[in-house]
Amino acid sequence: MFLSKVTMISSPQTTHELAKLQRNGVYASHQLIWQLFSKDTERSFLYREEMGATGMPEFYVLSETEPQASLPVFSCATKVFEPKLHKGQRLLFKLRVNPTICVKSEDGKQRRHDVMMQAKYNVKDEQTDAQTLKMHMEQAAINWLNNEKRLDEWGITLDFQPSIDGYTQHKVQKKRHQIQFSSVDYQGMLTVQDPLKFINQYAKGFGRAKGMGCGLMMIKRA
Repeated sequence: MFLSKVTMISSPQTTHELAKLQRNGVYASHQLIWQLFSKDTERSFLYREEMGATGMPEFYVLSETEPQASLPVFSCATKVFEPKLHKGQRLLFKLRVNPTICVKSEDGKQRRHDVMMQAKYNVKDEQTDAQTLKMHMEQAAINWLNNEKRLDEWGITLDFQPSIDGYTQHKVQKKRHQIQFSSVDYQGMLTVQDPLKFINQYAKGFGRAKGMGCGLMMIKRA
């Protein structure tokens, strides 16, 4: 695997790309990152977008193949990513993920819903003030991440309840279709229980909407 820090640099073409990012958010980011892998026929990367100190977007990209920054909009610093982890190792993490829950609708079919919006819907008939509602929604998101079965599949445990740093609802236009999903930003500390499980999951990404900037976990030693 390769881990890259991709920074946008000033150029006439960058101005054009930034305008697209403002118009169509994470889908435009997805298309932009694809340009680093123009020879690939299938997506083999995860990415996380952040705002750099210069006010320009920057991206952390995990990929199977090495990115090729052939356009004059990128500065790309890449290294081979082969973390050596052992059982019991503690890591600080940041994760942007799309937490969803399956709910049976009135027609009997299972449909996926935003975990936080579903939590809000569940208390719609209660007299709840804004702060209590926020805490209720955030707790639902924390419970999603702290699910014992999910964490076992990922090969980790959480050392304490993670914090939520952000919640964003995305609406993007993909050709003739509008895509809607949400992302939650978590941070906290984890303990590796099964290094092989964790690395395999890390390479695949966590949760859904992985093509839209979700699923890449940033880790460092605690």
